[in-house]
Amino acid sequence: MKDLIKKMEDCWEVDTGFLYFLREGIFHHDLYVDFINSLKEIEAFEDLVPSRLVTLLWYISPFIEWQRDRVTNSISLDEYDIIVIEIQNQLERILGIP
Repeated sequence: MKDLIKKMEDCWEVDTGFLYFLREGIFHHDLYVDFINSLKEIEAFEDLVPSRLVTLLWYISPFIEWQRDRVTNSISLDEYDIIVIEIQNQLERILGIP
């Protein structure tokens, strides 16, 4: 579990993380591929989940929506919308839907 948390923390890391670059208005394709593959590696949870991991995961969905207008210089909005759906689908798979 510690490795998984570290992977997700790395996605937020300043100057190197996929989500950091989105905040800066830059869609970095290679980092996106690593990010989505990391999400795909996470199994759906049936037991208690460390709060740190929940924090790292739940915030991704609103965060990527907020960055939508910032990334228009590095990716089209149509492409970005497809990526947002792919990320949200993975988060729903991992965390479940009420």
